[in-house]
Amino acid sequence: MRQYLLVKFASICGATVSKYWKPNVTHVIAATDEKGACSRTLKLLKAILNGRWILKIDWIKACMEAMHPIDEEPYEVSLDNHGCCDGPKSGRLRSLDNAPKLFHGFNFYFIGDFIPIYQEELVKLVIIAGGTVIGNKEGLFKQNHDDAQATRTLVVYNNDPAQWCKIEDEEGCVVEPKRLKAAEDLANEIGSQAIGHTWLLESIAASKV
Repeated sequence: MRQYLLVKFASICGATVSKYWKPNVTHVIAATDEKGACSRTLKLLKAILNGRWILKIDWIKACMEAMHPIDEEPYEVSLDNHGCCDGPKSGRLRSLDNAPKLFHGFNFYFIGDFIPIYQEELVKLVIIAGGTVIGNKEGLFKQNHDDAQATRTLVVYNNDPAQWCKIEDEEGCVVEPKRLKAAEDLANEIGSQAIGHTWLLESIAASKV
């Protein structure tokens, strides 16, 4: 039904419907639940970073009733399924104000066992957000010679809880996850900070660091 409405609307106003994200997309129509929350997808995050409209399907319905595009703002999605509020509006206003991109001035180094395809998508998000990705440890340690740069460098580890291996030692103490420890050790070595990859997603979804 949703796809039918999109195609029908496109035929009325001459718009183009794309299943995939493209830089020239102007509006993303997001499916929402009974609370008005949308799923946090890579497509949605890219739309926030690019300042695009992220709207409920009700906007399409209202446009079809009016037989022309109407004001988008009353139909803008304001909540995602992780509880993040007003990210689409904040991202859109950041773009309208020509403000610096979200991760402008930040360097990111990815450490650990990410699924390669997923890490590639995270890297793309960082780049779209204006961040710099450091590809190897040699480049990372070069930052250590510049204190200002070091404080803006973040070591990113995979903190997917489904893949963490928490075990208990003989005294019943929880052993710190290996991924976190490796990231923190490296970050401490260069005077930086370790963050889980979900920090990236939360920051982009809210359009604030």
